[in-house]
Amino acid sequence: MDKSIEKAVLIYYFRVSKSIRQGERMLKFMRRHATGFLIKALFGVIIVVFIFWGVGSFREREKVVAEVGPYKVYYTEYTETYNRFLNIYKMLYKDSLDENILKSLKIKEKVMDELTDKYVMLINAKEMGIHVYDKELNDYITGMNTFKRDGKFSQKVYEEILRRHNLDPKRFEEGERASIIASRFINIITDNGIFMTDDELWKAYVDEKGRIDLSYVVFDPKDYTGKVGITDKEIEELYEKEKQSFKNENAYKLRYIVIDEKSGLKDDAVYMDLLKAGDMDNYARKNQLTVVDLGDIKESELLKRFGHLRAQDWIKDLKKGDITLPIREGTRSYIFKLIDIEVGRPFDKATALNIIKDRVAKEKAKGYARALAEDAIAKKAFKGAKTTGFISRRSSSIPGIGPIPQEHQGIFSVSEKNPVYIKPIEISGRYYIFSYKDEKLPDKKEWENEKEQFRRFLATKKGEELVRSMLLELKKKEKIRIHWP
Repeated sequence: MDKSIEKAVLIYYFRVSKSIRQGERMLKFMRRHATGFLIKALFGVIIVVFIFWGVGSFREREKVVAEVGPYKVYYTEYTETYNRFLNIYKMLYKDSLDENILKSLKIKEKVMDELTDKYVMLINAKEMGIHVYDKELNDYITGMNTFKRDGKFSQKVYEEILRRHNLDPKRFEEGERASIIASRFINIITDNGIFMTDDELWKAYVDEKGRIDLSYVVFDPKDYTGKVGITDKEIEELYEKEKQSFKNENAYKLRYIVIDEKSGLKDDAVYMDLLKAGDMDNYARKNQLTVVDLGDIKESELLKRFGHLRAQDWIKDLKKGDITLPIREGTRSYIFKLIDIEVGRPFDKATALNIIKDRVAKEKAKGYARALAEDAIAKKAFKGAKTTGFISRRSSSIPGIGPIPQEHQGIFSVSEKNPVYIKPIEISGRYYIFSYKDEKLPDKKEWENEKEQFRRFLATKKGEELVRSMLLELKKKEKIRIHWP
């Protein structure tokens, strides 16, 4: 580790802990865990980042949902953290938040990550010698406005609020102590990087606010379909391997009923009654349920309309006359009945061979186009290049071309010194190669006015990345066991 970083870390930590002994332990920790990636990040930015945890209600006999080294994560802390995440997403999505969105958000995984991060930090903070004295903790808690009356801390209010929320005072104080320790751990890691030079900061500012004009050449596979060779033998071989898949799609006759809260029925009881009765229409009339008749529906249309009900999972196993188990979505349940099925007929061989030949021609033309693009990059040959016009270096798409894949955002960082982007980029089925044409730098007066503000912005932006990268490394070294609730 660079000596200037060591010195800065020690000075900072002495100011916080006023303990040379703790500072030395912390420094040993930093040396041991300072991977090349971390040092690189520390050289680049100064970090100001805040991570918050809710206060957990810890109970000795609660179910343990995770173990992180010597620490146990109890179900109450998990559910409180989960509810905090959920409330945030409810504010963001409002009425559009449904089960499908909730599933895609993977809140459970995010909650568990946050909790394990917390305890990994506590383990390593202890190793660094970070702790909170009883007096510090007392000052912190008595300074909370929640527990004050007439501007002063009230023991009676403190005890009443904890009792109202079913919080044990000792456990509450342990939780607050842990939060302070974790915050100090983050501050020590993030506050002690090397300041960026003005040149480095200016380069980042150019990337943020500069504009660039790119040259590009397009390699469209459609232009090369006639230039690729396809033999009858390879088409025949593919047909023999795939001929079972060349058939028209199945068509189904389906009916279904919906059970909701208004019906007053339980879906599992309805399912059992339908198995006994067999007649969905008669059962629905008796129980004031509506039967929806889908008529003849192609498999692709079925999957499109009922993909949210996992139709792809249950339709393949249904036989004529079968009903599905209740399929639940929110407060409603669906039960489908297969009235009839028309199995898709196989294509004739000539049609199948033409489909295969067309597909293989497109695949080969695509590979040919990519190879030409890669060769042009290697030779730096940009014959017939067009230009994008000046666009922001922070763009996510190019007018007339389309969105740029996230992994290829580096095209906006090409420069006069490094003018060619190293890979062809596939956009809407065509390959593009990009190179530097010209750029417009930000206004220098605006830069001077915004320099310090931008420095803070960049530090905040990079802060979480640094903390997350370090936690990822630290978590690999700890024994973590998850017991999903």
